[in-house]
Amino acid sequence: MKVVWPLILLCCVGGSASALDTQVNITTGQWPPYLDQAKQDQGCVAAVIRDTFALSDIKVRFLFMPWERAYQEGMKAAYIGSAYWYYSEQRSKDYIYTQHPLTEETARFYHHRDLAFTYTSYADLKPFRLLLNQGLTYPPSLLEAIETLEIKTSYATYTSKNVALILRNRADIMIMDEKSAKSYQQELPAEEAELLVAQAIPAFIQKGYLLINKHHREYVELYNEGLKKLWADEDYVAQYRARCSRVFTD
Repeated sequence: MKVVWPLILLCCVGGSASALDTQVNITTGQWPPYLDQAKQDQGCVAAVIRDTFALSDIKVRFLFMPWERAYQEGMKAAYIGSAYWYYSEQRSKDYIYTQHPLTEETARFYHHRDLAFTYTSYADLKPFRLLLNQGLTYPPSLLEAIETLEIKTSYATYTSKNVALILRNRADIMIMDEKSAKSYQQELPAEEAELLVAQAIPAFIQKGYLLINKHHREYVELYNEGLKKLWADEDYVAQYRARCSRVFTD
């Protein structure tokens, strides 16, 4: 008995550690309309993640915080991951990328309408002050251009502050997904919203994924299969596409 009981105890502990929780925590940040703390469903991406886990009777609690903190906190065992992120090599080492992207986003350069700026390549940014956000993912080509061309940059913690910083001349140009920029513009008085203009040529196009941390690998396949089921529902996809983004199933 002195030998058997410890073995039984270890088996029980191991079994409970791998059991799926009835509620999971996911870190995130403000990025309307995709993730929006002010909305009842917390944004269209939050809704689809919640619906995906609901297929397995799992509730999702989103914890909103600054993006850089959301990324770091999301790697801890108290959370199963972080939502949602563009691809980068470093992120693929820190987390497990889920199979299908949740969004395809077109980022553009935005600036005050009085600024004499026409974008054709990253080299056109050199005379200006570029506003970036801490924790967000930018293409290696842009980061390389910033370093090589010595483009002046400043960083904001919250994306919700970007438009105000541009309109108050604290920076010249910002980068933002076009739907997010529209959401922030809609919060402004009409006369102020009209002052923010976008360049016709996109800055870049990126896809966004839910990241699962390495403490909770057991949720990866569950999530992938659940999202696959949702994407098989034509009505669900049509509503998601209209509100949020095109859908990728391959």
